[in-house]
Amino acid sequence: MSAVNRPRLIWISFFLLLMLYSTKAHSEANENEGKILTLDECIRIGLKTNPSAEISLQSLRAVQEKIGEAKGGYYPSFKFSSSYTYTTPLEGKAAAAPDNYDTRFSVRQTLYDAGATSNLVEGLRQSIRSQEYDVKKTTLDIILAIKSAFYETVKRRDLLAVAKSSLISADKHLEQAKALFQEGLSPRSDVIKAEVQVTNAQLEVIKAENAALLAKANLAAAMGLPVITTFEVAIEDPALQMPLLPTIGDTIKHAYEIRPEIRGIRAKIESAQTNIRQAESGLYPGLSLDASYGWQKDTFMPDDKKWSVGLTISMPVFEQLTTRSKINQAVANLNGIKSSELQTLRNVELDVQQAWVALKEALERLSVTRKALELAVEDIRVSEGRYREGLGNILEVIDAQTALTLASANDVVAMYDIANAKAKLDRASGEEMQEESK
Repeated sequence: MSAVNRPRLIWISFFLLLMLYSTKAHSEANENEGKILTLDECIRIGLKTNPSAEISLQSLRAVQEKIGEAKGGYYPSFKFSSSYTYTTPLEGKAAAAPDNYDTRFSVRQTLYDAGATSNLVEGLRQSIRSQEYDVKKTTLDIILAIKSAFYETVKRRDLLAVAKSSLISADKHLEQAKALFQEGLSPRSDVIKAEVQVTNAQLEVIKAENAALLAKANLAAAMGLPVITTFEVAIEDPALQMPLLPTIGDTIKHAYEIRPEIRGIRAKIESAQTNIRQAESGLYPGLSLDASYGWQKDTFMPDDKKWSVGLTISMPVFEQLTTRSKINQAVANLNGIKSSELQTLRNVELDVQQAWVALKEALERLSVTRKALELAVEDIRVSEGRYREGLGNILEVIDAQTALTLASANDVVAMYDIANAKAKLDRASGEEMQEESK
């Protein structure tokens, strides 16, 4: 294949892959149009239609196919060749016929290559293991993205409910202000203030509705569906149970043992070590068995046949410099991967720390928001009662309603922040990988 056609073939393959997944996504979108989806159903759809999953899987298959190519070194190689040579005769001298026809069938079997083939195969096996962990990492990243988008969607839905409830209360306060004004028990300014409250509540509903639409579009994108797909979400109460906060030390230790990024880079280290051994095999001689059978004569249809068989020993002499360079390259690659391992460990520690702190903060905030919500409910009850009896004014009611709306929103945010932080901590610690392996 020419160098010019290769990039074109790559782009065509990529385009066909996108077309395939676009077809899958639209088919899945039609299948789930108008449905009410749980978190588990969203994850199932995402793992089926998100193109990132297929891209990582195809990368794994490409590496797996290299094993067959590498194992070819264990088996004999067969070759059929035919050639014609014309040699100009020397003037004034008798010479053999200028025409020479050579047709032969040859076979070569490597008997000893100082471990080059076996180390190549072993290195590819470790590369496959590393790629398998990359596939697992991609899967877990898709799951986390779907969980985060799902919790954001239900959070925005509940915040919309809070905004609508606030609007209903504002309408009720406006009706009360109008009734008291007509009875001469409150001034016209109370009605105006109540109308302003209704207007502000309407604006908050509009904002909440659009935020809910955007959150649902993000969830559809995380699942690999068209963003205009129409669906609803449903969450089970056990999913929002208050999790226990593990110790940070045990969580990091657990992540060291099971995170696919760490396992994958350790497989890369083993692969790099076998690459060094493979490069070192170039310093030693190789032994192969060669045999051929064919015809060679000065006529097109020769009747004489000949065969040969023998052992070939190849001793690298002038290739020492090249081989040493390959060894040094392999050693440098190994050292670089070992440094990447340390960097990966630090990144994993940071992921765990950030997710752990986020969960800790969300749990602490929830206890505060619950208390604030209780106080806000009591405050609105007292303020509305005082206003009905003519003992208070509309500003007290508006302030109390504003405080109640804020407390309700904070409570919703804290509750879903806990669920989202728990999902991120499970991903950071490797807990999600254990669950997927069950």
